[in-house]
Amino acid sequence: MALASKKSSNIFNKNTGGSKDAKSIDTAKETEIKNKFDRGEHIEDAGMFENLAPALYAIQKLTEDIEELRRYITAEVGDGAQGPQGPAGPKGDTGNAGTTDASQLDASTLPTRSGSRGKLWNDRGIVKVS
Repeated sequence: MALASKKSSNIFNKNTGGSKDAKSIDTAKETEIKNKFDRGEHIEDAGMFENLAPALYAIQKLTEDIEELRRYITAEVGDGAQGPQGPAGPKGDTGNAGTTDASQLDASTLPTRSGSRGKLWNDRGIVKVS
């Protein structure tokens, strides 16, 4: 399933020249905002914190969700959700699409013991999945 279109927009940007707009700030202003955030000024002022608390809470939860997505993608999915690559092309590297008829399968070349999960094996003439 593909990602849906982005719903959010930038709170500010660093556009310059002809692409500068009402949300554009320069590097000095961004550094000032970052330094205030790093110093915790957004929570030191009780009045400001009371006004911003609901939005800050929501942003914190979004941050946690993004970090969980990052963890999942790197730890669980690994290679950016591509999964393992099979033989070249839709019919493999031999050009043979194989068969969908189970009676045409040759089980004589399958191992006779259960192997890793999801692999076929020959149990005295009966093809099974580990």
